[in-house]
Amino acid sequence: MKANFIIISVLVLLSLISFAQQGNDQWVTIKVKNSSWFPKKCTLVSYTPGDEGNGTVSYWLLPLGTKELKYKDGTRLYLANQKQVNTVMSGSSIDNGKPFLTVKKEDKDQTFEF
Repeated sequence: MKANFIIISVLVLLSLISFAQQGNDQWVTIKVKNSSWFPKKCTLVSYTPGDEGNGTVSYWLLPLGTKELKYKDGTRLYLANQKQVNTVMSGSSIDNGKPFLTVKKEDKDQTFEF
């Protein structure tokens, strides 16, 4: 009885691990790099297919520093200035302009300078 429980537990655990790995295939890891010799503030506004609204992240990058990010395939990223951030925070959208990057599976582990 105890051996059956252990075998079933191991099979369930392996199934869960396999399922979790399949779900991660849709995520694409990219890096953004500050190509300047000065610190820069980076604000990215993202629009992900199938999601309502947007995502907004803001951070400072040291000179020549990089930041690793994960987005779903097809996500449109905008490098936002303060006016665009204010627009997004008011509930409006900025996705009518040209994005900084549209994330594709081929972009996996690529570095994009700004």
